[in-house]
Amino acid sequence: MRVKHSVFSKRRRGWLFILAGLAVVLRSSMDSGATEIGGKPEKAEITIAYVSPSAAFTPLFVAAEAGLFAKYGLKAKLQFLNTTVSVKGLLAEEVDFCVDGPALITPRLGGARVKYFGAYMQQFAFQIWGAKEITKLEQLKGKTVAVFTPRGAIDISTRETLKKYGLIPDSDVKFTYVQQGTPAILSGVLTGNASAGTLSAPITLEAQKAGLNLLVDIGGLKIPGLQGAYGATEKFIGNNPNTTYAFSKAMAEGIVLAKTESAVAKRAIGKYLKVDDPKILDASYDGYAPYWEMNLLVRDQVIRAELDYLDEKEFSKAKNANPREFSDNSFVENLERSGFFKSIGFVKAQ
Repeated sequence: MRVKHSVFSKRRRGWLFILAGLAVVLRSSMDSGATEIGGKPEKAEITIAYVSPSAAFTPLFVAAEAGLFAKYGLKAKLQFLNTTVSVKGLLAEEVDFCVDGPALITPRLGGARVKYFGAYMQQFAFQIWGAKEITKLEQLKGKTVAVFTPRGAIDISTRETLKKYGLIPDSDVKFTYVQQGTPAILSGVLTGNASAGTLSAPITLEAQKAGLNLLVDIGGLKIPGLQGAYGATEKFIGNNPNTTYAFSKAMAEGIVLAKTESAVAKRAIGKYLKVDDPKILDASYDGYAPYWEMNLLVRDQVIRAELDYLDEKEFSKAKNANPREFSDNSFVENLERSGFFKSIGFVKAQ
């Protein structure tokens, strides 16, 4: 009996050893799976359009400069193209990914098969600066505000801010539109052509130096809007899922690096904005870093807000459009479930 018991014990220990080994293998497999969702990119050489030389796009710049696209098997070419050219390039298959604000909303309404599959900044981050005699936003009643293109991010965020302060856009406050960007908006205020203007970092430094008054920090109002999002055509996403996963991974890691390593982020900003002044770099980084989110899901309520901002007469389909038709969150959801985000420190705040 002792011999049988000894043999049985040895066999039992053997099975326990085998089971323990299998557990280690399975656990190792699960752990490695956290960073291996998505296979070899179908298209390794990609062209990425970004619509403005702005620090709002810092996560993209960091992903390129820190070699994160290469890390995930992509050879990325970044091109600064205005919104219209970017969308045309996307539809013509000359551009693979477009990093923008709400640039894909109206093309989608018009029938273009484009979709967002990630967003890292879903609120507006601008500031309204007033002329020296204007110290409160309420004083803009009967005055003119300088903004960028009609129904663009600066125009929309300004209108929404005025409403929050009880001012009716186009009635209480008039708008003057400039086509040369925020420097021209600042010039409009300084020359007296407008009583206030909506600016983005780092031009806000110049406004401060000129003695203008900060009336409202729009970022603090949490007005919903796509100020940092990216998308592609449905055809490209469908034909190149692994490439789309690789792009998503690089962007997520770019956000983490941009938020945790400000020096790395500022070097990338300096390269793409072509500046080396430490004060300008600081202002550029500080103006956007608080608003880069550790969550890439495109929120339905933000898409809904973008649709509601559109002119009903020009875009009659906007009112009844389904926000979910404008995005594909499956890539983000799968990366979340796989544990990839957690593995790179891309964790949503509790």
